[in-house]
Amino acid sequence: MSNRRPSADDTLADDEKTFLNLGKLDLQTLSDASPLLKMSMFLGVTVLTFMALWFLWLSGSMSNLELAQTEDKQLRETVNLKLAKSAMFDLLVAQRVQILRDIESVELALSRKSDMADFLKSINRAGLGRGLQFEIFRPEKEVVHAHYAELPISLRVTGRYHSLGLFAADMAGMPHLVTLDKLWLSPFKDGNLVMEASLHVYRHLENDERSVLKKPSTEPGGSP
Repeated sequence: MSNRRPSADDTLADDEKTFLNLGKLDLQTLSDASPLLKMSMFLGVTVLTFMALWFLWLSGSMSNLELAQTEDKQLRETVNLKLAKSAMFDLLVAQRVQILRDIESVELALSRKSDMADFLKSINRAGLGRGLQFEIFRPEKEVVHAHYAELPISLRVTGRYHSLGLFAADMAGMPHLVTLDKLWLSPFKDGNLVMEASLHVYRHLENDERSVLKKPSTEPGGSP
């Protein structure tokens, strides 16, 4: 039996054999490996583990980053939309004020039911004051709308062209709202003209009339 002690070359040779046969290692063989090989294997396993954990963390961070970018884009779009709306706020407020003024002026131009008789007389006086002769001045059936009532008046007058024009101007200058449409002019005797038209006078609705309009219909086929 040889009593030769193992040299360093023998130890390196054994480590090389062990490294080349890693697939066949068992616990006993691993325990018999040199400290250098054990340290190398430990470091290798540690690096692989660290890299695997780093990739897992990186993939999760990338997902969170994409989610944050999507949320950032949505927030930017929301902020831009609100900025655009806020930029139009002053304009919308000014338009609202103007609309309310227009509504108020129109309401002031509407007659009251109690004033309708006197107002119709003032229209008649305006025509007579211009030297016109009324052949027809016939109020028709009143039409009630959602916010006002409309009284059509069939009109037929005779007079000079200039007088008819002044009468139409008088209607436009009435203190209450009056419209003149379906106007038709035709020759008449002695150089006069005949004017046929439809005159419309508008008035406020009374409280009882508004309540009737708001009352649900109970007739067949109507809303319950």
